[in-house]
Amino acid sequence: MTEHARFLLDLTRGRRAAHERQLAAWRTRDLESQVDFSRRVAILDLANGRLRPQYTLLKRAGHHVVGVDLVNRPGHDATALAYRVARWLYARRLNDDAGDGNGTGSPVATRKPAATSSDDRLICGNVTALPFRDASFDLVTSVAAFEHFLDVPRVIDELNRVVRPGGLVWACIHLFASPSGGHNVTLTEVPLRTLPRGVDAWDHLRQRRLRFHVPLNEWRRDQFLAAFERRFDVVNHYCAIREGEGWLTPTIRTELGAFSEDELTCAAYVIVAKKRRAA
Repeated sequence: MTEHARFLLDLTRGRRAAHERQLAAWRTRDLESQVDFSRRVAILDLANGRLRPQYTLLKRAGHHVVGVDLVNRPGHDATALAYRVARWLYARRLNDDAGDGNGTGSPVATRKPAATSSDDRLICGNVTALPFRDASFDLVTSVAAFEHFLDVPRVIDELNRVVRPGGLVWACIHLFASPSGGHNVTLTEVPLRTLPRGVDAWDHLRQRRLRFHVPLNEWRRDQFLAAFERRFDVVNHYCAIREGEGWLTPTIRTELGAFSEDELTCAAYVIVAKKRRAA
């Protein structure tokens, strides 16, 4: 079975939906003391992706959501058709699931979502030059996107511009130093549990036998943290998903001595940052 076939199977079985719901629950847990989710929050889903899972969940919760990504341009080729099918499967899975009602894990699960507004939209745009007015959003959310940005400081500068004073950024970053950080091992396993035959763990940090299929900035955890701290107050940061602890042999530890065990096993790193208010 191909990776893409397994990906569609995971969508059908609800594994992908369950993972995205878990991400949404972590976000709500991290923010519920600072964001009133009982009202309609203005949210930017940064680099929403072709599947648009968090955009879909947040809209379903009744929030005012805008998604921005270069992939939001209309398409009619085979890839665009495949993603339309995938989005349909994902939405169907969400409707079928007996979940919390809004996919966010928030205490407002029974709140009826607001009618879709014309302001809820998907925009084809560049994350280094966001097409929004200053102080437009209460919250920016981003999942598995920052590792692909080739000018991270400029993106963070733009977020600082479009977030309202006191507003927040919740970013979940797929760290390059993790076993799956090369984005070239599997589409379906989160966390990573198996490796291709003949390929060693952390290949992308060692032999690089597998080529990269997507742009990656190869930033390390502390680089992301420092970049956010330059423009925001970081109120929390932590490793949300770990993988590969059992693959850290003495040989690999020695070979990758420039990285800590914490870095090498952290696949999903969450940063919660708050925009500073004017003095």
